[in-house]
Amino acid sequence: MEYGIKIGYFIDRIGLEKSAELVSKAGFTQLDYTPAVRKDTWEAEMKEALDVFKAYGLSVNQTHAPFNRYGSCKGIHKLCVERCAEATVYMGAKYMVAHADEFDFEKMIYSPEAALDYNHKLFLPFVEQAEKSDYKIAFETVFQDSRPKPRFTSDATDLMNVIKSFNSESVACCWDSGHANLAFKKEAPEVARKFGSLIQCTHLHDNIGTVDAHQMPLTGAIDWKALMAVFKEFNYSGVLNIELGFGSFPKYLMPEFIELNCKALKHIWTL
Repeated sequence: MEYGIKIGYFIDRIGLEKSAELVSKAGFTQLDYTPAVRKDTWEAEMKEALDVFKAYGLSVNQTHAPFNRYGSCKGIHKLCVERCAEATVYMGAKYMVAHADEFDFEKMIYSPEAALDYNHKLFLPFVEQAEKSDYKIAFETVFQDSRPKPRFTSDATDLMNVIKSFNSESVACCWDSGHANLAFKKEAPEVARKFGSLIQCTHLHDNIGTVDAHQMPLTGAIDWKALMAVFKEFNYSGVLNIELGFGSFPKYLMPEFIELNCKALKHIWTL
């Protein structure tokens, strides 16, 4: 089993090279990394980062396509996804994770059927590119957030319908454990069982079931033993990848914190 981590969380706090050094030293070999595709300098920054990663024996396993539910890519969303797809190929990543929760609420009347059609059309060119470029689009488990507008694919059936709509081996599922805990509660392991081998990459983090806190695994309410039992049923062979999102650990504690996260992942796999 190989272990990965979202390195951008640390780059923002302690810089590129120090992050790569500590992540490698802790025992991680794989990265979840997306260049700042909203910036015109994204390509140069990506190449610089990739050189540093290689120097520390790290590989990029997955990227994350920008999403626009919260308006962060308004007007340039498609361009940002195109750049992320280009980065995925350039860095040799195996997966581009995506949220299939996009919808034009201003111009369209929402329904699960309309949202399925909208997301299928949006991502079809990227699926076709993935088929030619030896990577996969992995649609992520999400949950109904506090926004009053419906969030498509927070229902497991809708997420499955998106994946199946492409009828492509280049489409998979990214199991986001924290989102699944919010969406499915104690039923999360059973939902994972339904997706089975479609689950090929991960965003692993914890919470207590009420807030998407992106805590370190084993610090919240997720039943990791039950979840890992399901993963072993379908012989999960992808990377166990941790995705932290918040917190302000001081710099002098970062070596121990990063090492503890790797140890937490290794412990989870033993369950």
